[in-house]
Amino acid sequence: MNGLEVIESCKKKNREFAFICLTNLEDFQLAKQALHLGATDYLVKLDLQPQALIQALNRAKEYCSRMESHHNKELYNLLLQDNKKQLEHNYFSQLILNPGEADFPVNPEIAAGYPAPYLILFQMKPEQILFGRTESYDFPFISSQLQDVVSGIASRYFSSCTILVPQKDTRLLIVSPKAESDNVKSLTDFCTKVSAALGTYFALTALFGVSQKKEDLSLLPRAFAEARSALDHCYYDSASRIVFYQDQEPRQPPAAEREFNINFLKKPMSAAVTDNKSQDLREIFSQLSQLFTQYKPNRTQAASACINIYTYLHDLLQNESSGSNVFPYTLDIAEQVSQLGSLDDILAWLDSFCEKVCVLLSDRKENRSDRLVFLTKRFIQEHYREKLTLSDIADHLKISSGHLSSTFSRYMNQTVSDYIAEVKITHAKELIDSGQYLIYEIADQLGFENAYYFSKVFKKVTGMSPKNYEGLHKSDRS
Repeated sequence: MNGLEVIESCKKKNREFAFICLTNLEDFQLAKQALHLGATDYLVKLDLQPQALIQALNRAKEYCSRMESHHNKELYNLLLQDNKKQLEHNYFSQLILNPGEADFPVNPEIAAGYPAPYLILFQMKPEQILFGRTESYDFPFISSQLQDVVSGIASRYFSSCTILVPQKDTRLLIVSPKAESDNVKSLTDFCTKVSAALGTYFALTALFGVSQKKEDLSLLPRAFAEARSALDHCYYDSASRIVFYQDQEPRQPPAAEREFNINFLKKPMSAAVTDNKSQDLREIFSQLSQLFTQYKPNRTQAASACINIYTYLHDLLQNESSGSNVFPYTLDIAEQVSQLGSLDDILAWLDSFCEKVCVLLSDRKENRSDRLVFLTKRFIQEHYREKLTLSDIADHLKISSGHLSSTFSRYMNQTVSDYIAEVKITHAKELIDSGQYLIYEIADQLGFENAYYFSKVFKKVTGMSPKNYEGLHKSDRS
């Protein structure tokens, strides 16, 4: 490259220097081009005198000093801005998320920048709710991009904005709308724009809760409670994606005052799985959805119920060869359920989970070995009151005892005898809990040779004798 090309290349790459062009050519066009590119001098070698070179160097030195001063000022201003934003972030975090003092001091400088502030709390979630979607969003990974997107939109509507992160899928904004704006319209438009941007860039959607306007920063903890209450209304009614707090009362009484028990559905659910009846399972899940709709459990109760159902079916089917593709780790499911923003999302998740299990049950019908295990389990469930042996079941299924034993053990990870014992003892517990029978009567009803052998099997399965179990549950009932 020649000298002018060097200058041009450096400019393009933002390499800033003070350039002096020294040449043998007395060409006005070249001089004009050099000055246009930012050279501080254009010197012709034939006419060059020491004093002229000294003056050119001084001008270049002054240019470098001005450039350095300008950069230092810019850096200083940026540093001041960063320090100011960090100071505001720390202040609001302490005031709202980690209150330690009853009367937290108001910072006058920060208060001046946030006249009449609002709080916006929004929770993000995937646009599509599907069970088994284990690639849950890595919110820490996209946090920086989220910050840029939300900050950029906020700058259009608010004179001041600070963003806090109460939870990885939740953002809390302290904002002051611009003086000339319609506050409600600005807040609504902002939430709408953020929701659209989340869908475009991250395939996410969000529910928003907005507090009332506060005249003093010391009232922001109250504003946080208002924003959470408004967001809770989105949870119960997801059609309202943006809710402004207006003295709403809590939608439900505290969880401690109410119970949400779904355990009564487990027995028919087990029967549907054991009998390989997909339609029965769908009807049970339909009852479960109706229960959610009528009872409207809070977030914690709903998440616990989902995980309860998941782990129960996981335990029923975990030894199935095809079940490993249906059931992710429980912790992954717990994280996914925690990201569900509304009851409608939870119902969609339950429906998706039900369909996955029904597909597994249908696939099991097509598999000969699975079919054999299914028929064995059903026979045992139907004849648990009899004295059952491996040979009895093999004769009924018209196969060899050896083939039945190896197939059942491979798929269930336990022997046929162990499974028979588990089924019998499960029913024995029910009979003991009823309080209507003596131990020897229960042993006789379940096909045991005598009460001694029944007690031996009961202790092997449960770790305690029937008498101890009976005494323990009597004390529980009392």
